[in-house]
Amino acid sequence: MQHHKLLFIGPVGAGKTSAIRSLSEHDQNIETEATASDLTGLRKATTTVAMDYACMNLSADESILLYGTPGQSRFRFMWDLLANNLAADCAGIIFLVDNTRNYPMQDLKYYAAEFAELIARKPVIVGVTRSDLRAEPGLEEYQATLETLGVDATVEFIDARKGSSVLPLVQRMLADKMSFDGWSQLLEDATIRDENRVLEETDVQPEEPHYEVDTYQGAEIVVKDSIVDDVMNFQGVRGAALTDSMGEVITSSIESSEMNDFVGFVSGVITVFEEASDLGQVRSVSLKSSTEDNVSVFFKGDQTLGVQTSNRVSIRTLKQQVDDLLQWG
Repeated sequence: MQHHKLLFIGPVGAGKTSAIRSLSEHDQNIETEATASDLTGLRKATTTVAMDYACMNLSADESILLYGTPGQSRFRFMWDLLANNLAADCAGIIFLVDNTRNYPMQDLKYYAAEFAELIARKPVIVGVTRSDLRAEPGLEEYQATLETLGVDATVEFIDARKGSSVLPLVQRMLADKMSFDGWSQLLEDATIRDENRVLEETDVQPEEPHYEVDTYQGAEIVVKDSIVDDVMNFQGVRGAALTDSMGEVITSSIESSEMNDFVGFVSGVITVFEEASDLGQVRSVSLKSSTEDNVSVFFKGDQTLGVQTSNRVSIRTLKQQVDDLLQWG
C-alpha cells in the first residue's frame, strides 16, 4: 500500500477540521477537539488541541493520509511534530486562511514563517474560506502577499465544509503523483454527500451566526482604543496602555505614571533596538518578576500595547490572548 500524505495548516477557525472531515468517513477520523475557553469561543465552540487525522482509501494500492495542525500557537509543539516527523514526507501542504479574520494577511505571513522550512521544499495550495461571509480581501491580495513572501502557491476560495470544494485541491496536489484515476467518481460522490447534508440540515431550523463579521480593515494592523478595556477583562491583568509610535500615551488604565512612561519609552526605542540587534522585527518584549507584576509590551503596526499583569499570568497565554483579540475583535 502506497500512502500519500497531505498536511493542512492555518489559523484557528480556518476550516482544517471541517475540510478533513468532508473528505473522509469522519466517524473513523481522529479529532482532538476541546471546548474553546478563550476568545476563539466567539467564533467556534471547539478548537483542535493536538491534531486531526483521516485516511482516504482510494484503492487496494493507494491511500491518502490527511493531517491537520492545531491553529493556536500555544500548541506549537504539535506543529513541530507534524512538520518535522509525522508529515515531514508529505506530498504537499494545503494552507487554509479564514477570510473573515480581522487581519488575514497577517495570518498568511505568520504561518508561512512558522512552516517556512517545510513550505520551501513542498508544493503549496492556499484555500481561502468563508468568502461567502465577506468577499474582501480578494484573491489578488493574497497572491501579491505570497509573492512578497517568496511562496509559490495558487490561491482560491473554497468551502471547507464541502468535500466537492476541497477535493479539487487534493486532486491538483496529488493527481500527477498517483496511478489512481478515479477522481471524477470521487467528485461525484462528494457532491452527492454535500447535497444530502444540505437536505438533512434543512429539516432543522438553521442557527443564526452568533458573531458579526467586521468590514475588512486592510493588511496593516490598526489597534482600536477600546483594546485597553478589552484587555482588562483578561484574568490577572492589572492595567493596560496604548501608545503611538512616538511613545505618547493614547489611552491607559495603568495607575502608575512610571509604568506608563516605561511603556512609552519601550515604544520609542524599539526601532533603534531592531536595527542595533539585527534580530529582525520585534513582536513583543516581556519583563517577568517572581515578586512584582509582569510587564509585556506588544508592537502592532505603528502602535504599542503595554500590559501589566500578575506574575502568575503566563506570558505565552497573554500573547495568545492579545493576538486572538486583534484577530477576532
